[in-house]
Amino acid sequence: MLVRLLAQQVRRLSELLVEAYTVDADVRVARRLLELSEEYGTVVPLTQEQLAGLAGTSRATANRVLRHLERAGVLSLGRGRTAVVDREALARAAGR
Repeated sequence: MLVRLLAQQVRRLSELLVEAYTVDADVRVARRLLELSEEYGTVVPLTQEQLAGLAGTSRATANRVLRHLERAGVLSLGRGRTAVVDREALARAAGR
């Protein structure tokens, strides 16, 4: 059981590493936000800096992506939180 869990973790980390080299930052930010919304629900309680770290990009890039998605009506930004308004549009932005 432990070996299986470790193997899953290694597989996930390998996928994230390949994604960091092959996928645009905009898509990575959208993917991380989509994944986090599956965990937290509609409101994701993370700062832009934390989200940027998870997406492997700078805070400025994460801010640009989030502001673009907010203008498109996909999400709503607040202090230290992001509310997903249109999950389907976020999934499209994430390439899913």
